[in-house]
Amino acid sequence: MHFLHVFIAIWFLLVASVASQEAPIWVQGALEDATATDDAFNTGGTIVVNGFTVNVPKNLLVQFPAAWVPWKEFVANKADFTGYETLVIGNSINGEPRVAQVQLYEFFEGLSSGFVESVDFADGSLKIQNGPTVRISDPNAVFSKGYTGAPLMTADDQSPSITSFSGFPMCIPRNGTDPLCPLSNRPFVGPGTFTAPDPVVMAPFQAGDFITFSGFRRGAEVIAFSIVAQNVQINTLGDVVYVRMELGLLGIDNPNPNAEIAESRFIGFVSNNRATVSLYAMDVDPCTGATTDRIIACMGLRGGRNAQNKFEYRNNILFRYTREYRVTAEIDGVAKTRVIKNGITAGTYVQPVNVWVPGEQDVPGVPPVSYDFSQMEFLTKGVGADDDGNVWGPLEPFPQTGVLIEPPICAAARGLEFEKRGQIGRWYGRARADAIS
Repeated sequence: MHFLHVFIAIWFLLVASVASQEAPIWVQGALEDATATDDAFNTGGTIVVNGFTVNVPKNLLVQFPAAWVPWKEFVANKADFTGYETLVIGNSINGEPRVAQVQLYEFFEGLSSGFVESVDFADGSLKIQNGPTVRISDPNAVFSKGYTGAPLMTADDQSPSITSFSGFPMCIPRNGTDPLCPLSNRPFVGPGTFTAPDPVVMAPFQAGDFITFSGFRRGAEVIAFSIVAQNVQINTLGDVVYVRMELGLLGIDNPNPNAEIAESRFIGFVSNNRATVSLYAMDVDPCTGATTDRIIACMGLRGGRNAQNKFEYRNNILFRYTREYRVTAEIDGVAKTRVIKNGITAGTYVQPVNVWVPGEQDVPGVPPVSYDFSQMEFLTKGVGADDDGNVWGPLEPFPQTGVLIEPPICAAARGLEFEKRGQIGRWYGRARADAIS
């Protein structure tokens, strides 16, 4: 009888263990469907990717290349993104799949490259040799005459994503005498390395530039949100410096002893070889949404100086993860940020984390290691008020057990000036004017 009692006790423990099982969710594939629970500004719902249906909590924002989009708005525009490659990260809790993060591109590695055959000023486009016509998704007409047909999938016109290799911003002239994209800022025809004649205004693309671009297909065109002219190295002198980021990879720690952490990496370039850079985490006030920079590291150019003006940070980041990191360029220890003629702030760059690497299981043959989101305050506390005064709190329900979630108690949200990316009135989580200082 004693052994029977022991057997029953063990059986109940095993059943309880299975019933409370928590396992990671990583689904990457084509978007099939998305639904919203109700009409609330912060509503959740469901998402279907690769045949998996996963529950979306309240307050989730979908990560686009240069925007954080409310779930409700994403669902309203889902027809534009059906079939797009979508990454869903979360946990399954007691058999219920819960989302923590959603990231969307047409293709995550959808890079193309080719020579510019011609530049059409009137049309605002680039014809690629043996390839498509490329148009910049540019709703604010910063880099070109403008394109408003894809307000969620835009180029970044504050931390410019249309640049030469060095990060110097580039453009498609609106006409032959465009003062914001002067032909004189390309002192000779063809590729090469040169110092910008006017360092506080963009330089135009021209035939012969070899560009690498990312975007999405629309008919016979590619609508680009990122372009880098690989064979155009535009340098700057004095106190003017531009920054281009190539990678923001964040390895997420996990308290489970059977999980290993990936090394975090931030890789970028500057236009001035005198520059050093500082890397900051951008903490978000869960009530106001204002950002505060928290220093992570200071670094010089790799090897002291190199042909690419490249810098690189490699290390483990173990806590207080943010969804965006700022890089600020310094010369002789003094930050060199300035607003140029095109309205862009040179000398600083806001890099969203574009590669998330959760802690992975180390030893096989044992229960899977669930993902840890406890150190992501933008999920556990929220990202504060949008420009309509709505406060975006923590994910609800939270996609992890054992995490104390205490929604912030906020006074009435103060007015904030937002630097818009894309259509006016849309939610963007970064680069508010009050954070630039």
